[in-house]
Amino acid sequence: MDLFERLQGMKVLLVEDDQWVRDSLRRFFANENCALMVVETGEDGLEIIKGNGCDIIITDYRLPGMDGLEFLKRAQRINVPFKKILLTAYMTEPVISEAFRLGVHEFIEKPFTMEDLEEALVRVLEKKIIINGVGPVKTQ
Repeated sequence: MDLFERLQGMKVLLVEDDQWVRDSLRRFFANENCALMVVETGEDGLEIIKGNGCDIIITDYRLPGMDGLEFLKRAQRINVPFKKILLTAYMTEPVISEAFRLGVHEFIEKPFTMEDLEEALVRVLEKKIIINGVGPVKTQ
């Protein structure tokens, strides 16, 4: 099954402060007949999650207000489980360590291509998540 066929019907959220990246990814997903919820800040992302839940969250590390890791930490309290992809130009040891502690499934280093994103999405859809110590549970 094609990646975008698998993503149809899934709730995918992008939290990214760069308008060009948000607009580009929104158009890219729309061209593949997939919805992408897009917000600029972690605070806005939390509001989306409260109302909709999410299957996959793609977040930038550097955001206005709370950073992407703090956003993921708070999001996990609202919406469990979901797949996590971190976009960052700051691949430092502390960022990577904290991201692994939070269960980030994939890292995409900026600048990135659509192919990088597609490959990360394919990998994240293949991963299994352990829920409350029971698992692994294959997620759709």
